[in-house]
Amino acid sequence: MDEGRRQELLRIAEQMSQTASDEAKPFIARILADLKSLKPGVAFVGQIKAGKSRLINGFTGQANFLPSDVNPWTTVVTDMHFGHPSGRTNGGIFHFFDNAQWQALLSEGDEIRDLLPDGEDNYKRQIIEEQIEAMKSRAKARLGARYEELLGTSHDLEDLTQDDLARYVSAGADPEDEPTQRDDEAPYYSDLTRKAEVFFKQGHFAFPLTVTDTPGINDPLLIREEISHQYLRNSDFFVVVLSAHQALSQADLKLLRLMQALELGQMVVFVNRVDELNRGVEDAASVHADVHAGLERALDSSRMTVIMGSAQWAHYALTGDLTGIDHDQILAWLKAHPQKMQRFLEGVEQLKQTKRDGAAESALRLAAMIASGLPNLRSHVMREMSIGPRSERIHIAAQHLRNFANSELERRRVHLKIVDDDTADAHFAQTEDQIRTQLSQMVINTKDSLASGVQHDMAALRQELDDIVRSMVSTVVQGEDGVSPLLSTGSATELDFSDLRQAMRDRLLDAAHAQRQKMLNELFALDMRSNAALTEGDSDATDTPLNVDASALRWYRPDTSILTRGITVELRVSWLARLLKQQSVVTRAEQMITREFQSIATDLVNQFQSDLTGRLNTVIEHHLAVLATRFEELDKTQPASRPDAHAALENAKRLANELEELFEEGIEPVQQLEAVT
Repeated sequence: MDEGRRQELLRIAEQMSQTASDEAKPFIARILADLKSLKPGVAFVGQIKAGKSRLINGFTGQANFLPSDVNPWTTVVTDMHFGHPSGRTNGGIFHFFDNAQWQALLSEGDEIRDLLPDGEDNYKRQIIEEQIEAMKSRAKARLGARYEELLGTSHDLEDLTQDDLARYVSAGADPEDEPTQRDDEAPYYSDLTRKAEVFFKQGHFAFPLTVTDTPGINDPLLIREEISHQYLRNSDFFVVVLSAHQALSQADLKLLRLMQALELGQMVVFVNRVDELNRGVEDAASVHADVHAGLERALDSSRMTVIMGSAQWAHYALTGDLTGIDHDQILAWLKAHPQKMQRFLEGVEQLKQTKRDGAAESALRLAAMIASGLPNLRSHVMREMSIGPRSERIHIAAQHLRNFANSELERRRVHLKIVDDDTADAHFAQTEDQIRTQLSQMVINTKDSLASGVQHDMAALRQELDDIVRSMVSTVVQGEDGVSPLLSTGSATELDFSDLRQAMRDRLLDAAHAQRQKMLNELFALDMRSNAALTEGDSDATDTPLNVDASALRWYRPDTSILTRGITVELRVSWLARLLKQQSVVTRAEQMITREFQSIATDLVNQFQSDLTGRLNTVIEHHLAVLATRFEELDKTQPASRPDAHAALENAKRLANELEELFEEGIEPVQQLEAVT
């Protein structure tokens, strides 16, 4: 769904909140808050000197915002907000570390390193700890007595210059190498800055978006790589930037494996600097093929999109800076890509009709922008993000509003009949109250039954996972051939539990599918019973059937990130243990590892149960609020005239119709619950 539909839903929800029932108002307020907060993020990650900053400038259209000629530049995470829900479009906020957040850099880093351990991790941790202390020392040297005052605070600048940004984000020179600071000079805060937030208009993006520049990986200053890794869980989409000179290096592959282990989901690979390849198009084709083959071989991700391009060409297109630009090379690139060439020719025709002065220069810059790959990257990211979690949240919000609008419409119809016939007042009130009580009790009974079933099924799932753990840990530790890898000769041995983690994940997903279908079946049955009760009660509300909106359950997919958690038991066995062939080493290791994986299984099931029941509660609470709206008696202390009641009914019709039109224009309506056969 595009931004226009989100804005329409916001407008309709604002109007609905003014006349909604008391039970519906909190839900509509929650829907409004969720729609306003829909600000998905895309993070650019990759090695240093891969050209991330210049690529982000081209992606956002902010040509010189992130300096790309300063090394090192990025020492903190920088969030660029385009169309922020607050409405802010300029300036920035810079958040400073506190002592707990300094420590978290180490503890959270330990968790991430446990996912994909290597022989350098212990060494890296020590270096990172030393670099954190060095950052603190530099910050104290630069800020003096203000250091303690600034911990955990932030600076909010309404206007932001490049110099301001540099003071908060750029590493700058070492304080010992800097000339003595004058009293009127602002200090460098970058060593103390945890995160930067900068605000812009929505610009050419289809919806509000946060674009994040992260410190590079494979950086000699390991703390930058550490910050990049820890920020990975904070975005919805990732652009992994590779350099065409060394695409898919070991550092790149380790980053991609980590992202895969964290189950980060949507990502695209952008191979930058194709303008620097010696044989241009020919070399680029070879690099593209090698990257695809490497992704398939190392990550089993042959379907991952790989886009080739040049941030340098985009920079020229935006600024006119001819440094390093070869127009023949750009033209050759367009000729090698017919779709890009077609877009260029169509653009040239438009330029001829709309821009006579400077048309030649504009055509050259247009060619560079199309060849750069940035339009392809932008459209790919926008398309993929629009059909991801953002689309689900908008769809659920629209469905909920639709249900409330239909219930409000029924309530207003009843009210108009009461106004037209005073003798019907008592009859309507008694009948509607009885039906509401009956239907509400049906809903509560269904919820209790489902919750009880979840409790029983979770206990069974926990036992199944424990059995899987015991069996597969034993197989790995004892060895399929009866000879434990722990007692093998040679170098230190690591036990591979990837199959166990996958088996646990598969079992959880199967259980989630079964639970989801069971709940949908029960809610479908509730629909049938509710509508039968409406008919039996001879209620005038039967014109619009009652259907439970189970969107929150239908699209539920359990969080399996707990499975990426490392285990603390030492899996490497000393040479002495192997020499003595101590079988007790194997037994102790199996017991310890089994306990650790059983703990992971318990946390996995607990999280699954919590999420599932939370979504069930959302469905039930929403439906009860819909019932309350539909059968709520309007305030009698303010007698309504027929014109007023008719106007209220017409307003309810208008809002309901507008929501229906939104569905017809592009929101695919969720089908009525169907029994699973």
